[in-house]
Amino acid sequence: MYSVFKIRGDNVRRKFFAIAALLLIAITVFPISAIAQQSRSTEIEDEHKDDEATSPANVNLDMKMVYGQYNSMLSTINLSQESGDFVYLLNSNFKRSNDFGYADEMYQNSSFYEHAIGFVGNLNVSDNWKTVFDLELNNDSRGMFDNSVFSREEKEKARFSLKNVIKTSRTFELSLVAGGAQYVHRLRPTSTGEPENSRVNQINVAVNGEYIWSTTNGIKFKTHYYYYDFQEEGIENDQFASGEVVDDFHLTKHIGITVGGGVNFNRDDRALISPIVGMSIKDFRHMSIVLQYRYDLLPFRPEVYYLQQKYIYPNYSLPPGRVHRGDMKCEFRVNEIIHLLAQFIIERNNNFYNYFPLPGNVLSAHPIEAIVYRSKFDVTITLFNRLVEYDLLYEFARYQADEWITYSPVHTFTSSIRYNGKRWTFDWNNRYISQVYTNPYTDDQLRAVIVGDFGIQRKMLESFYAYLKVENLYNYKYYLREGYPEQGITFLGGIRILM
Repeated sequence: MYSVFKIRGDNVRRKFFAIAALLLIAITVFPISAIAQQSRSTEIEDEHKDDEATSPANVNLDMKMVYGQYNSMLSTINLSQESGDFVYLLNSNFKRSNDFGYADEMYQNSSFYEHAIGFVGNLNVSDNWKTVFDLELNNDSRGMFDNSVFSREEKEKARFSLKNVIKTSRTFELSLVAGGAQYVHRLRPTSTGEPENSRVNQINVAVNGEYIWSTTNGIKFKTHYYYYDFQEEGIENDQFASGEVVDDFHLTKHIGITVGGGVNFNRDDRALISPIVGMSIKDFRHMSIVLQYRYDLLPFRPEVYYLQQKYIYPNYSLPPGRVHRGDMKCEFRVNEIIHLLAQFIIERNNNFYNYFPLPGNVLSAHPIEAIVYRSKFDVTITLFNRLVEYDLLYEFARYQADEWITYSPVHTFTSSIRYNGKRWTFDWNNRYISQVYTNPYTDDQLRAVIVGDFGIQRKMLESFYAYLKVENLYNYKYYLREGYPEQGITFLGGIRILM
């Protein structure tokens, strides 16, 4: 379907721009969809009638396939269907590239692929019984450039859960959850290195419930149990259990109070009594505020933590953290145009997990005591009946600790603007990441990063679109990990199907 091309240097890049410009002019001047509709209008109407009679009810499909430089390929699929008492959502995201580069320089052994699949199914067994099945699969592999110890990193994660929600009466609801996960990590050696292979199996169960005393008072309880089986010699298996009871009640129409407590247990720590208190201000037209404080024992979850960073050497014997957490969430809706979400968090953690470098330019983690200040602002603006949408996200993080917190920027800005026309649609996204420390014991930093991408699509036929995308729009040379550069400007083109 696609021609294979690899673009190197400014001359070939200019050729690509020329081809892309011709393509856009052609599909603008010669609207294929209009020609097709004029010549086959009657046939299409008949086909639609037949399709409506035979196609499954409530099927939605969003599929995108693009191909470009460095034999890069991006494929995304989102499929949902509702049929009677069963609803499901299937999504897939696959991205790959051969060895990539920046300007005229090619990075050897930089090829990668990333693949994620998710499935959620919701079955209404009866009026009072609902079953939800959730499945997630992640798999990626990355070359490690000119690393003299390791040649490639591979990660795999599988997670599933089965949840049954049973409403025994109008005032009581019970949910039973069983699930598990597996995390696999591999570092392939060069001729001078030793391989690293590790595997973690996890199972979990939960029993949750809610009882509504009255229209102004409700009580909730939650219980969780996690068991970790580390398939690595010398690491003892781990288990964690928690339970809590929380009462939510209203003092007035607009003011609610939360009072509760819990018990947490981890194999590596003694039991902890956890107080929970909070207050909410809600049911106002333009504003709601939720305040909460809680003290928890949080287990180390390697299947979550080690997916957040590339090129790691896992340390699985990390202890749980005792965390004091204060949290304020605010929501403001000025009108139908402007929507603002804000969150402020203060945490004191006696075992905050911090990355540090090992020989072979890989990262491991160790626990330290730290106080964390975080804030997040998310502003959404919609104009002209959602013809134009703008979103701005700002995140702030600051730490008090005896060492530098690595690979955690103080400031992060993300902005996106989207135009939703009848035939033309475009997305322009930008991200700014401030400097990050690369070593807990030195002041070495990676410089700030500015990355943009731009996507444009043109409706060609009903449900069929031509699509062009430019990644690293400003051709900015940047690093997210010390010693591992990211790719320069990349051009991709293909199709999108919306049904």
